[in-house]
Amino acid sequence: MALLASLMPAAVRKRMDHWIALRNPPSEGAIHLYNRRLYILPTRFGYLYAMMLIVLLLAAINYQNSMAYALTFLLTALGIISLWQTHRNLLGLDVDLKTPAPVYQGEHLELCFTLNNPQQNHRYAVGIQYLNQVPAYTRVEAESEASLCLALPAIQRGLYQPAGFILYTRYPTGLFHAWSWLKFNVPILIYPQPLFDHQLEHSLMQDDNGKTRVDTADGDDFAGLREHRSGESLRHISWKAYAQGRGMLTKTFEGHATPSLWINWEDMSATSIEGKLSQMTALVIQAQLDGRKFGLRLPGIIIDQDTGSAHQAKCLDHLATYQQKNKNAELAVDAE
Repeated sequence: MALLASLMPAAVRKRMDHWIALRNPPSEGAIHLYNRRLYILPTRFGYLYAMMLIVLLLAAINYQNSMAYALTFLLTALGIISLWQTHRNLLGLDVDLKTPAPVYQGEHLELCFTLNNPQQNHRYAVGIQYLNQVPAYTRVEAESEASLCLALPAIQRGLYQPAGFILYTRYPTGLFHAWSWLKFNVPILIYPQPLFDHQLEHSLMQDDNGKTRVDTADGDDFAGLREHRSGESLRHISWKAYAQGRGMLTKTFEGHATPSLWINWEDMSATSIEGKLSQMTALVIQAQLDGRKFGLRLPGIIIDQDTGSAHQAKCLDHLATYQQKNKNAELAVDAE
């Protein structure tokens, strides 16, 4: 198939890809492989096999040899059975793509598929390929499921949609190449690559080891007494002072609280947009690890201070898609 595609003019290949894409729109869920979604063509060995059969047939006709006729018809029947078996190896499969977890630029994105075989025949040497990347293969037992994962390089930050996948097989003889073109409507999110440096680490430093001292009812060091407030716990009342006739007083302690942080675009030392986004990504990760309350300030975007994994994901989402013009672009795996 790759050889056939390489021999086609670019305009023909583009029209063919467009025609296939129109017949196979993006799917929100699992894709069922029925007859109209499957295509099959001979491989290079298949074409050589067909040429060999023609030569054998001509030789049998020329020499009127019954054994040559028998061999030709036997090999022809083998080719027909191989055609049917190769097509049947994919027919009836259900293929689903799980939504991949976000990754950072420079890492590998893992796309995992679930292949469900509801029929009683085993499926062998089923491969899947994304663009020009190395394919992965699996075997699906009868009436069972199998998982198949592709590891793709995360080249560029942003929100993308996957391009079409090719699910194919050449089982059992390699004479035919059966395939289906799969398109899934699944978001792929790639965060900027974190960039840690000494200046960023210094910006996270505060007095008293990055903490401020506050008065609280709970803490480590006794700070003094104050008047009791309605609704406060009775266990913090100074009963000794109450016995001395000084009234209801509450014991206070001096504790520590981690200060909040603003991650500001203007404070980044990098000169390029990607450099600033990488530094801000590193600050978001570090602030979350430290359990600090932080907010994000991008040109035209302000995310209020908060904590937690959901807040971290929201900030990283904005950093990943900052100034991205087309958020439905197909994921590329080659650096431009």
